[in-house]
Amino acid sequence: MKFFKSLKLKNSGQVCEKCAYFQGDPAHIEEAYPGLSIMSSGYASVRAQDGLCSYNQLYLSARDSCPHFTPRTTELADIVI
Repeated sequence: MKFFKSLKLKNSGQVCEKCAYFQGDPAHIEEAYPGLSIMSSGYASVRAQDGLCSYNQLYLSARDSCPHFTPRTTELADIVI
């Protein structure tokens, strides 16, 4: 697990939650882990803001970070209705 060594847990800087590779949508998590809905749900409160990193192929906390951080190009605050 070479890539796991590059993760910085609970970093307050460039966090996974704001990275383009981070996917925190509960439906996406349930799709990636089909058996999850048997025991629990991707919508469960114990999941907090955890998600999947499509770059490192890991399930991790939204507060983690790594050297592959790439800022998202759009944020919900930037969308004009």
